Amino acid sequence: MNKKINNKELYYLSLLSIFAFAINFYVASNGVYPVDTFIHYDNGYRILLGDNPIKDYWIVHGLVIDYIQAIFFYIFGNNWNSYLIHSSVFNALITIFSYHILKKLKIEYKYVILIAISISLLAYPVSGSPFLDLHSSFFSLFAFYFAILSVLKKKNYMWGLASFFLCLAFFSKQVPAAYSIVCLSLLNLFFVFNTRNVKIFFYYIAGVLVFLFLFFLILNLRGIKIEEVILQIFLFPQSIGIDRYSTYLLEFKNTILDYKFIHLPLFAIVIINILFLKRNKLYYKSSNFKIFLIITFFTLSSIFHQIYTKNQIYIFFLIPILTGLLIHFVNLSDLKRKDIITYIFLILCFFSTIKYYERFNLDRKFHELANVNKDNSIKLNLFNNKFKNLNWISPYFENPNEEIENIRILYEILKKDKTNKMLISEYNFFSSLLEEKLHSPSRTYDSISFPKKNTKYFIKYKTFFLEKILSNKIKNIYIFEPKIIDKNRINHLIFDYISEDCFEIDNINLLIKRLKIKKCKDLRS
Repeated sequence: MNKKINNKELYYLSLLSIFAFAINFYVASNGVYPVDTFIHYDNGYRILLGDNPIKDYWIVHGLVIDYIQAIFFYIFGNNWNSYLIHSSVFNALITIFSYHILKKLKIEYKYVILIAISISLLAYPVSGSPFLDLHSSFFSLFAFYFAILSVLKKKNYMWGLASFFLCLAFFSKQVPAAYSIVCLSLLNLFFVFNTRNVKIFFYYIAGVLVFLFLFFLILNLRGIKIEEVILQIFLFPQSIGIDRYSTYLLEFKNTILDYKFIHLPLFAIVIINILFLKRNKLYYKSSNFKIFLIITFFTLSSIFHQIYTKNQIYIFFLIPILTGLLIHFVNLSDLKRKDIITYIFLILCFFSTIKYYERFNLDRKFHELANVNKDNSIKLNLFNNKFKNLNWISPYFENPNEEIENIRILYEILKKDKTNKMLISEYNFFSSLLEEKLHSPSRTYDSISFPKKNTKYFIKYKTFFLEKILSNKIKNIYIFEPKIIDKNRINHLIFDYISEDCFEIDNINLLIKRLKIKKCKDLRS
């Protein structure tokens, strides 16, 4: 009997995994927002060419995803499909791990399946392609899941896995991981005092130490200096974050209304647990209270991050997760009409899933494609079919053929240029297309990617930029933008750091410039 049940469950798990993988793969193939869609594309491939984040290109966020993507390129080949396999596998893992947690909470099987499907629709497909905020959030979610498993299974070592995954989250992107680290660390200390179990603290620290050992080992093997890690991962990002907090205005809309479908099940969970505490003064020592704290802290830390980030909202996957936890607490309660409460929140979960599936998966709002006519997208069959299955459309061009023609023009120019060259572009895939180093000095080129003029770490980046040009003997620097390149933009990218006198500018067209390097004082080795 058990064997039949196990085989049946394996069958459903396989279907869930395939569905979660396929839905993300499908969604991610429909349209692009170059700066976000390709943020880890070339950088993953560059690692296979021998380059490294921090050492060879400036980063403001973590480096874990670039290395993970390098592994996927190594296994599945240098192409778009390998890129999406990465994020699609991740979506399947999120779905199955969530399913496992809900099953451990003894929620009815039919509800678990429905909730897991909702999670698969609202988790990684919001972006589709690998993206640092999402990896950081989901590694953090895994950490909190391991904490829940530690409570349910009474396995202390799960806290070591929790802290290990928090480290992965932090080195994917420092926030939201930093908030998760604070929350789960406080919970760990509370549980130590609550249960008199010091072992969970030691396992928690052990997980960090194991990660740091592996991290420093990789840094040493790849020749990355620890002082540069501190600068790019800790010091420079901190100087940006302080300004963001000081200028952000908290309002009813951006704290309550934007997250109303998350707040509703969370509020119900809080109310039920308050009732439990009123009826049983020792409830705070129970496993269920610990689970309540774990999921509440993760939810609040996620909302806090979204409030202060400038990215699109992507945490709607919390709706089905919280719905599942709410069903668990409703089942434990002595509330009347439990079935009605369960059905109300399941219906709420269903309709919010449909709502956000349309907004983010079909309309592709996260990648700024909500107002783009995706029927105009075209298959990108150029470049030896490395972008096979990608339907190209972006927010920048009504006619995608115009954008692709500019990509083709630059591709041909770079292919013919046999000198050592550097490319600065939001279209972060030319190195992998050409299968050669293009020495891009930064992962991205927005207003916070690297220190600007008259800021604290300006000289550090200037020195870094100059060193990349000199050590790689760069002869030409190419700039390719989705919009007309004006003087302010080129100043931000180059001339604020290196004198204009060092270059002969060749305007290939309005979107592509070539800067031929001349002898000058700034570039004297």
